[in-house]
Amino acid sequence: MIIDSHIHAGHGQGLTDSWNTFEDIEVSLRRMDAAGIDKAVVLPIENLDYVRANRETAEIVQAHPDQLYGFAKVNQQRDRGRIKEMLDEAFGELGLRGLKIHGHPTREMMEVLREWRKPLLADVLGKVYPLRYVAEAYPDVPIIIAHMGQYKSDAVAHLHTLWLAAQYPNIYFDTSSVLLHEWLERAVEERLCHKMLFGSDGPDGHCGVELARIRYLDLTPEEERAVLYENAARLLGEDV
Repeated sequence: MIIDSHIHAGHGQGLTDSWNTFEDIEVSLRRMDAAGIDKAVVLPIENLDYVRANRETAEIVQAHPDQLYGFAKVNQQRDRGRIKEMLDEAFGELGLRGLKIHGHPTREMMEVLREWRKPLLADVLGKVYPLRYVAEAYPDVPIIIAHMGQYKSDAVAHLHTLWLAAQYPNIYFDTSSVLLHEWLERAVEERLCHKMLFGSDGPDGHCGVELARIRYLDLTPEEERAVLYENAARLLGEDV
């Protein structure tokens, strides 16, 4: 069993890039089938209306229930004061499994995640270290650091991610869009496979190509199961 813990789908209001205009789930599903990837976590794309985007994500998941999980998304400033209402709908009626954000979480959203026992996926855009204080304040909320801290190559962000993952039981990271392969190798060398989730950032990233990078890490069978399936499954609330 393989779970891709980081793909995107849905419509946005932008018309400048795929990530704010449209990401087609059918592209990811075709690539998953070709690569032998069983399931994936779908994240909404950048949007001005995350109530609508979360509902669309749920519809996408409901159309492919055997292959997809869904995460909600909110904006810390724009949705302030109604985040609980949005996430109660997302985790309750819509059946979404976690929350994706850009930037750092607020107490408003962390309280809801604690209440619902859901994980946070945070793309902190290179500013990794402050997640230390979130992890300490909410030790019972799993925090997944997207892109090992930064979409582009950023040694400081990657180092901080590995340090936090080693220090805090509730901090994890995904492998999506980590440009320099040596950082994936370093995570293995530092014995952090139990904190590492395979992700492709599809459809911008090709899940088959990203899976091949994991295969080249020369993992033990136990480490490979953890990275490709077990870590994500546990955070999603699945039996392993």
